[in-house]
Amino acid sequence: MKAKETFLRIAGIIGGCVVLFLMISFVEKRELGYRIDDIDVEIENAFENFFVDEDDVMSLIMENEGDSILGDQFGRVSLKAIERRIESHSFVKDAEVYRDLKGHLVVKAKQNKPIARLMGTRGNNAYVGEDGDLLPVSSKYTARVPVVTGAYVNEMMKLSNVHEGEYDVKVYDLINYINANKFWTMQVGQIDIDSKGYVVMYPQVGKLRMEFGQIEDVEKKFKKLEIFFKQILPTKGWDAYQKKVNVAFKDQIICD
Repeated sequence: MKAKETFLRIAGIIGGCVVLFLMISFVEKRELGYRIDDIDVEIENAFENFFVDEDDVMSLIMENEGDSILGDQFGRVSLKAIERRIESHSFVKDAEVYRDLKGHLVVKAKQNKPIARLMGTRGNNAYVGEDGDLLPVSSKYTARVPVVTGAYVNEMMKLSNVHEGEYDVKVYDLINYINANKFWTMQVGQIDIDSKGYVVMYPQVGKLRMEFGQIEDVEKKFKKLEIFFKQILPTKGWDAYQKKVNVAFKDQIICD
């Protein structure tokens, strides 16, 4: 009796393995049977940033695939390899490639969003991405973001990501602070940082120097700048102080 139960158990296991093998083979054959009829490209943030377009993505898809992969069997096309090629583009943050029920190859690409542009004293330029990575400038599009200038930028340009440097992280946080506040986004057009990390900001319009000093006590300093713009200038007159406002020192607002 025990021998019979053992035989049936073994036979059941073997039968299950055979069925599983046949199912896998069927799925693989069915997958191989599907062909790529069309390619649908979707680019996230396409209306905010124009650093990557459909032609760029298509060029990456076709790379090493000859003239086209249209008509190829899905099972013979490595979707992961296509994802990696698309993500190799500097301005592509993430890519997802899959097949839909219509037999289309669907490509979803998420753009890297620049938060600032670095302009060094040696003519070198780059963008800072939202994750802190340094991105090359593009001939296709110029982002409307704060410009960071000065000798310190030359040091930042040596990094691949601003999180690699302690003071560079502070610069990154300062940029994000400005971009997160609509008032300061409208006010600040340029952030100049000298070799010692001293910050002077300039408005979108005009030549007023906003001397910020070292990147510390950021909220308190912006609060003082807010007092200057929203209380002092309306009271004293908008033409009263046109040269500079200094908030670098504790508990002081120096106007000229």
